[in-house]
Parts: sequence; C-alpha cells; structure tokens
Amino acid sequence: GWSKNNPHLEERWVEFPIDIRPASLVQRLLPVRQQLALEFQKDLQIVKIVDSMIMDSYFTKVKEDPESDHAFDRISVAILSNFTEFQESGSSPFRRGNFDLLYNLCTQASTHRLLREFKAEGKVREVSFLWLRRFYGERVKDFFDGDQPFGKADDFIDALLRTPPSLIDMDGGRSVGLTDPLMMAERIISIRSEIADEWIELMGEVKEDHLRLNDVLMRVMMGKA
Repeated sequence: GWSKNNPHLEERWVEFPIDIRPASLVQRLLPVRQQLALEFQKDLQIVKIVDSMIMDSYFTKVKEDPESDHAFDRISVAILSNFTEFQESGSSPFRRGNFDLLYNLCTQASTHRLLREFKAEGKVREVSFLWLRRFYGERVKDFFDGDQPFGKADDFIDALLRTPPSLIDMDGGRSVGLTDPLMMAERIISIRSEIADEWIELMGEVKEDHLRLNDVLMRVMMGKA
C-alpha cells in the first residue's frame, strides 16, 4: 500500500473546496468577543485587588521575611481561581493565560505612562526618567516581548522593588542624581489600577459596539448592504 515513507511513490493529496462566508464568521466571532470582554472586565477588577495588596505584602516581607524568594506574595492566580470557582457561568478556554496576558499588558502600559510622565516633568524628574528608561529597556525582552512564561508582570515589579537606590551621573559627570526604585514601583502599581479602570470602561462598550455590528451583519446576510 501507499506509505508516506516510500521513496518510490509520488506525493499525493486530496483537495476539499470550502466556502468561506465572512458574514457567517463574524456572526460566530461576536459572541466570543463579548464573552472575552465580560471576562476582561472581571479580570481587570482582580488586577485592582492585587494592586491594593502588593505594597502591604512587600513591607510585611521586608520586616518578617527579608530572605524570601519574592519581594511580595504572588496572589493574582489564587484570586482568579477563587473568583472563577464561584462564578455562575463557565470560563472561556485559556482563561488563566488570558488573565496573565492582560496583567502583563497593564503592567507594560503603566510603565510606559510613568515614563511619559517623568519626561513631561523635565529636569525635576530627569534622573527618574533616565534610570527607569534604562531599567525597562534592559528587561523588556525578558518580561514583555513575545511569548512569556506565566507571572512575568509580577517578576518585573519584584525586580524593581529589589533594586536599591543608586547614584547616576548627570550632565556628563558634572553632577549626580539619586534614584528611587521603590517610589517608581509604587507609581507603576497605582497607574496600573488607573489603566484597569479605563480598560474596564472600554470593555463595557463592546456590547454597544455589537448592536451596531449586528445591524450591519443582518443587512449583509439579507443582501441589503
């Protein structure tokens, strides 16, 4: 019989024609988009809960367990698990991975926003801007770019909290400035909660978007568009 490993036989294949109906695909995508938007709203609330607890956990560890492997307790997954366990409807596939991606994006967006704030404040925050830009730039590939292992957002904040204050040269070595990584970590966490609120509001607009899209979709499927 024919074997794919037989060198004396020519390769063969079977073609199946498939009709692609874009309107039908959109009709199936919209419910998925709606479910993800609802889940993201809930997950962003979890981000805010986590943000409200990180610094307390950090200061507790500094006082009671300074040799810990982590600067603060990693509680995001536990909160997500507790939340999904008692929710009425089931979660979408890859809920845990989607949450981690969202958490990571919020962290990166808050870091970008803080850098823009520092830059806009000019000389007053020049030391902080230069230091954070270098700190972030040296780690962006390991914490944010591409496919990352779970928990990289917490790892980034952890690394920032564990970095001691330092002096950096300014004005070509004519002066020095003192960095404050702890302050930057607190600001990134605070801004992350602000971004979570903004994104929650945006996710709430998805349902209204779908009303308009469904109207257009109906016209297309009826041949009136």
